[in-house]
Amino acid sequence: MQLIWAWTLKRATGTGTVAAGAALLLWAIHGVFGGASFERLMVAPLALALAVAAFCGLSILVMTLIDVRNHRRGQRVRAVRTFDVAFGILLAAPSLVELRSLIEGW
Repeated sequence: MQLIWAWTLKRATGTGTVAAGAALLLWAIHGVFGGASFERLMVAPLALALAVAAFCGLSILVMTLIDVRNHRRGQRVRAVRTFDVAFGILLAAPSLVELRSLIEGW
């Protein structure tokens, strides 16, 4: 139970940002070496980075939903929660789409 409470919006945002950056870098390398034997080696790290970014984005959305449902907040916090939702979608949606196409093509 302690592990669940250790996962916070701040940690999910930081981890998701790093994973998305790594996925972007690996995706560029994967695209440059398309068709080479080196390309097959890049699939697993790219899929892992995409999965971590998607997980972080989805967890940001779930934690924001729980916070909005359980706590009535003022107008200032509502703006922050709007950013959390936008960032969660920005992390999850492209990562899931690319992960799906990567798995289908593999």
